[in-house]
Amino acid sequence: MNRVEVSAPGKLLLIGEYAVLDGASALVMAVDRRVHVVVAPAAKRPGRLHAPQLGIHREPMMIENGVLRCPGRPQDDLGPTARMIPGIVRSLGREPEEITNLDLEIDSGELFESGGDSPVKLGLGSSAAVGAALALALETWFEAGRPEPQAERLLQRWLPVYRSALGGSASGADLAASFRGGLTEFRIAGGQARCRAMTWPEGLCWRAVWVGHAARTPDFVGAYERWKRAAPEAARQFGARLGQVAQRAVAGCSDVAVLVEACAEYAELLVALGDAMDLQIMSAPHRRLAELGRDCGVVYKSCGAGGGDLGIALATDPERLAAFEKGLSDCAGVPLDLNVSNSGASIVTRRSPGAGASE
Repeated sequence: MNRVEVSAPGKLLLIGEYAVLDGASALVMAVDRRVHVVVAPAAKRPGRLHAPQLGIHREPMMIENGVLRCPGRPQDDLGPTARMIPGIVRSLGREPEEITNLDLEIDSGELFESGGDSPVKLGLGSSAAVGAALALALETWFEAGRPEPQAERLLQRWLPVYRSALGGSASGADLAASFRGGLTEFRIAGGQARCRAMTWPEGLCWRAVWVGHAARTPDFVGAYERWKRAAPEAARQFGARLGQVAQRAVAGCSDVAVLVEACAEYAELLVALGDAMDLQIMSAPHRRLAELGRDCGVVYKSCGAGGGDLGIALATDPERLAAFEKGLSDCAGVPLDLNVSNSGASIVTRRSPGAGASE
């Protein structure tokens, strides 16, 4: 085998933010913007890492003390990738120095907004998509005889590695979307990830909206955990309400009216949760977009931990959604042309020595 290429989709969290951290269900969908990872034999030792969105351009790499390093580069430049790759290599039973036998390419450009001095994350789950693509690519490379990827197996095997790389704060809903594709119900029960495929409700119109700046999910999740310790009773009550609404959305997912109503109520709860935490989960741009949505008869909510990134507008009437889109520029919202991706992490190219075509 002389080359493995894998792609994995980004995600959009429809409902279940914060509640999923406490064992409630979330609905998460894979979107048709993808990360691409290539593994190949090193052209020269040590192997090179090419990750342009991280500012890394074919630089030597090695694993030292359980962390991937590019000499001369601050470790922070690599973000979770610095811990993800060594975790995958270790879980595969390989020695750290084996990474120097490989060249790795990570292209997550579709999940970033270009322009300015450097690319900006759109909030489409780039860390999870990169993690899913890396895990499948390196697994395929080192375990060449393994059968074709199965989303459930991949999620159970690699979720602990992914969570460890992110400091244990991630629920894994985004990783489930990247492995499975489509619309997924995700929850953690008894320490195990539980997920199942859901059907996109007929008649639901939607548009993802970027508010122009990235959010730092770990900061918000960390603040939530600290608030729960400081105000356990209030946190319990909020958690119960969030979980109930998310479960209603899951149970009625096939009914577009039920799902939209649940998302509207959840958006209000996120505002109230942010106020209770003294933290703007629904930041000022999201609140302006929510007001525009109300004026147009559209439900709008932020997606993910909040503070920036993305929101989603939901409607049962395409004309109302179109009216909402016309007002986006006045609210500094940027519409994104996204669709649900039914394809999860998949092997794009797998070549063997002497083979003239990809399998």
